Amino acid sequence: MAEGGHADAGNEDPGEASQRHATMHQLSKKPPLPTLHMDYSQYRFIPKGDRIKEQPDVNRLLFWTPTGEPDGYAEKRGTAVLYYDRTGKAVRVDTNPYNR
Repeated sequence: MAEGGHADAGNEDPGEASQRHATMHQLSKKPPLPTLHMDYSQYRFIPKGDRIKEQPDVNRLLFWTPTGEPDGYAEKRGTAVLYYDRTGKAVRVDTNPYNR
């Protein structure tokens, strides 16, 4: 053994090396990137009974029915928040989402 209790890399078994280092598959399951946290306080309208799924990378909220079917989404465009139904048709526009 080398100083510090580590085995010499030249004499190391390849199986031991693979156990010590994470594989690309293991790294891809939980990437070391920070997750995005968006402020969705300006999104005011939520269809009654729907569950919400956040998509912070595209600044969008998805609405899902209690049975698990998509029910539309909301996204921010400029200073307005647009709400779409399940067919993709705009059903509501909030031009001043910060006005309470």
